[in-house]
Amino acid sequence: MVSSAVDMPKQELVRALARIKKEHSGDPEYEALRKELPKTWPV
Repeated sequence: MVSSAVDMPKQELVRALARIKKEHSGDPEYEALRKELPKTWPV
């Protein structure tokens, strides 16, 4: 699981991903990388 790979509790990881999504939602590079993730990705 990703949270164990980054040594972070799952809920903290989900909050961090949500913050990153909010901060970078208009960034074309972020959007391109985001499209590579499965639709079931939690954030």
